[in-house]
Amino acid sequence: MSSITTVKQEAFIDTEKVKDWKVKIFGIGSIGGELTKQLALVGFQDITVYDFDTVDLDNIGSQVYTKEHVGMKKTKALHKLMKDWYDFPITAVDGEITEESEIYPEEKTVYFCGFDSLEARKLLWDKLKNFPIIWAESRIGRGAQRFYFLDLRTRNEKQIEEYEKGLDPNGPRTELKCGEKGCFPSNAELVGKLVRQFVNIAEGEPITQMMVSEWGYPPSIFIAPKREMPDEMDW
Repeated sequence: MSSITTVKQEAFIDTEKVKDWKVKIFGIGSIGGELTKQLALVGFQDITVYDFDTVDLDNIGSQVYTKEHVGMKKTKALHKLMKDWYDFPITAVDGEITEESEIYPEEKTVYFCGFDSLEARKLLWDKLKNFPIIWAESRIGRGAQRFYFLDLRTRNEKQIEEYEKGLDPNGPRTELKCGEKGCFPSNAELVGKLVRQFVNIAEGEPITQMMVSEWGYPPSIFIAPKREMPDEMDW
């Protein structure tokens, strides 16, 4: 039985709707590991993660893992972390996604891609893009933050075409210095924004299709329906 309680968020998150959705997370490094934790804390109960990498000492400063996980497969480490901290069971699948990998899309499931390379993202996207699923991914570098959400249940071909331009491995891209990925506060801030979209999906609320921002700054690109803010806050 999980030790997570969501009673203090019930006034603004519909836990009954949230727990009815599944999440598949491909890549559990800087974003995927923290995303797993935060999604569990807001009430998602069926979370499956995929990775083939190992926890290195360099991961400790920017990812959810601790020194005890160094040398472990990330799938085993995250499974242990979620069990030890929250008694929360996740399904962890170790192994690389290849051309031969078979993926069978499921209903009421969000597919999140956190792979490091565009080539790996495109490989996974090509396996899923023709199914009526919800696709999400994020990108980080230094303090830069970006995410995309595509609801393929109601296909917008223009949106898909624009998104695919950004997946072209031969297209323009910004290269970072070797090993320069980001820091944990920036990663966690981005994950919080992602989780808001996951909750919106479960609750049937509009989602933000794209966000581009810098750590600690307002978004410079923000494609989302307008929301009305309350006139007064109940402090």
